[in-house]
Amino acid sequence: MLDFTAYDRILNAPWLIERFRDRYVDRTRLKQVGLMWNACLPQYQPRCIPTEEIAELGLPRDKKVFFYSERDRMLYAASFGAVVDYVEQLELWEEIDAYLFDGTMDWVIAVTHEDAILCLGI
Repeated sequence: MLDFTAYDRILNAPWLIERFRDRYVDRTRLKQVGLMWNACLPQYQPRCIPTEEIAELGLPRDKKVFFYSERDRMLYAASFGAVVDYVEQLELWEEIDAYLFDGTMDWVIAVTHEDAILCLGI
């Protein structure tokens, strides 16, 4: 498994993730289902694609993104290409629930443990 901890951890992660939750997550539903990607606010209808298609989303590999691992509760700054490489090398038994977004939070990509990617605004 690729060690993603080599990338920059974001020190003000709680503030940034709270902004993310305010924008995209139904907090009542989150208490029931446990994972943010499964608790989108009702006005959002994510597009679902297979995990293997992450590189085909049209973002430049050098695009700076935030990568939030919900299981580890760690937020990193990385390039989209680094995240693609990380996701593509995951083994079948490695489960991930993570979110990619940029500073605008106008779009989000959720990589789920169900071998699916959910896309909003992209």
